[in-house]
Amino acid sequence: EEKLDDRRTTNNDNNEAPKIQARESDDRLQGQHPQVLVPEVQTAEARRHRGNTTCEKKRHRVTEGTPHLAPSDTQCCFVARENMAGQHAFNDLLKKTEHYDKDERYMAISDLCEVLKRNAAQSESASPGAGSKGPNSNSSLDPQTERRICSAVLNLLDDSSNDVQTVAVKTLSVLLITVKEEQVREIADRLCTLVLDQNKSDLRDVYAIGLKTLVETVPSSMGNIVSHCLVNRLVEGIHSNSATKSSGDSAKDKNSEEIVLACLNVLSDLLTRFGSSSESVTAQHEPLLNVTLSQLASPRPIVRKRAGTTIGVLATVISDNLLHRLVERILDQIDQVSDGLGKSGKKRAKKAKKTDDKTLAASDLRSADTRSLIRTMCTVSGSVGQRLNQGHIDRIVPIFLRFCDPGDAVSGDDEDIDSDEEMNDAEEDSEGMAQMQIELRESCFAGFESFVLRCPTLIRPHLAHIVHSALAYMRFDPNYSYGDEDASSDGDDDSEDYGESEDEEYEDDDDMSDEDDDENWKVRRSAIRTLTAVVEASKHDPSSLWLDQYVWRKNSDDKITVSGALVNRFKEREENCRVDIIECFTRLLSYTVSAASSGVLVLASGDSMVDDDAQGTVQVDLRTNVSAAIVGASMKQLSGKKSGDRSKSSAIALLSTLCLAPGGIGGAGQIKSVFTHVKSILEV
Repeated sequence: EEKLDDRRTTNNDNNEAPKIQARESDDRLQGQHPQVLVPEVQTAEARRHRGNTTCEKKRHRVTEGTPHLAPSDTQCCFVARENMAGQHAFNDLLKKTEHYDKDERYMAISDLCEVLKRNAAQSESASPGAGSKGPNSNSSLDPQTERRICSAVLNLLDDSSNDVQTVAVKTLSVLLITVKEEQVREIADRLCTLVLDQNKSDLRDVYAIGLKTLVETVPSSMGNIVSHCLVNRLVEGIHSNSATKSSGDSAKDKNSEEIVLACLNVLSDLLTRFGSSSESVTAQHEPLLNVTLSQLASPRPIVRKRAGTTIGVLATVISDNLLHRLVERILDQIDQVSDGLGKSGKKRAKKAKKTDDKTLAASDLRSADTRSLIRTMCTVSGSVGQRLNQGHIDRIVPIFLRFCDPGDAVSGDDEDIDSDEEMNDAEEDSEGMAQMQIELRESCFAGFESFVLRCPTLIRPHLAHIVHSALAYMRFDPNYSYGDEDASSDGDDDSEDYGESEDEEYEDDDDMSDEDDDENWKVRRSAIRTLTAVVEASKHDPSSLWLDQYVWRKNSDDKITVSGALVNRFKEREENCRVDIIECFTRLLSYTVSAASSGVLVLASGDSMVDDDAQGTVQVDLRTNVSAAIVGASMKQLSGKKSGDRSKSSAIALLSTLCLAPGGIGGAGQIKSVFTHVKSILEV
């Protein structure tokens, strides 16, 4: 027993010795560095979980008064642990993306997308000063992980599940701002190869969306790299898949068409984003111009339309010399393939002497759609109208007027039309031809609108012809008769245009719309917008719009002013057009009041005298001419059963503007009527 007691005592002494030594060591350390607190000794298991022991000790020290400990060192262990956890998370998600269950793959790619978003956000916050280098420069992913993630996302673009494909495309947009340039180049090259592959027709739309996503989201610093990878291959893809006629193999023709459309679509986005900033794109402006122009002769309508859109984007970035060549080529093609629309176009075709001495370019363009050429020219005009010179305008406007001849603008109220001739023309013109005419005229008026707004000085010699055409087509409604249209609208007869018959026509409006899919209202709307552009261009001196008269009715010598025509057309049956008309006249009236305030013209009421100093100034008599018609037409809109909220709101805005003019909205009767209608609206 005594020996056992001695052994226990010896063991206790041995166990206490290390503790005493540790305490003595701690006392010495605290004596030398009183501001440093040493933590308790960590267990081996805790050290294994926390990583580097040195980093762990630095993280636990209180660093007050110890300059040798940098603040970044206290966080290095957190970063190491998070990086390790991130690697494990990526590995787990990448394994699940190959799972046989589509739901597992969907969840894996969704989680991967969220992890990449958080990783990108942390990388940006960790190095806020590196923004000029692009977000990809701060990526915390190692190259091997980046390649594995890129490969997994690209493989999921081929997934059998559409939901997985959709999330994969979404993930691609996040991945492109996370990985390095090398991976971005590989992704661009892989997607372009898949888009151009004839055997990938089932998933080509997905690949094209992925390629568009790449172009739209890749950092600007990588624009030249991406452009260098894509532009030449896309141009070659259009060349190799273009066809002037069907090959007889419908599947092959469809594949070729899809490839050309995808290439044109991606090129449009590429030109929009990097067309002027990337050297790889600017060096290819001329080849791009040639290949897109060649597609205007394609037998496929959708290819011609897409090519026109791409040309419109290209026109914004090419040089003036190339722009001049582009405009001249398009105008030459229009001259060669068409003489116009309607009976006027047929008359010109009969008078023109057709010869077989056509150039090769002309023979190639015989199958081209005139609509595509006009649409392309309108797109170019709308994009870079301010860069066109007087020679271009002088060539373009007559061609456009050829398709918007006022002599072809008919309405159901035109009683002098030769019905037999119109019936024969209707039989000759198919439904597709009628739709083409509507689109052509709509495009031409869109071009006029662009010219008037963007280059008002150059368009001034042609402005009268444009206004005449717009007034004629503002009433272009061959399938409907209002039954009360009167050509004289500038005198006291203005108010007679808004009689009781308008209530009847509004009641029959829906029946007429249901019976026929009449799209002529699109032509009327485009003509109204052209007039709105004319009003905007004349805002400093709108007197000509109140005084100059035009013939606007077919087979009639009666004339009308722009202001009178607008008031006359307040009865428009299509609300979209009606609202545009009211707003156009409201703008004209507002500019007129402002011009009167600045002394450009004089607004006179019927019972007021004009000052001697204003004898030589243009005078506009609203009270005598149009005030009564404005109030009457506005009351019709406020009380009409078929008038929509937009029409009523526009009518109230017009009356508010009229109150600023001399004489206002009229006498006590008109004021009472206006307040009665406004009160009824407020009580609803």
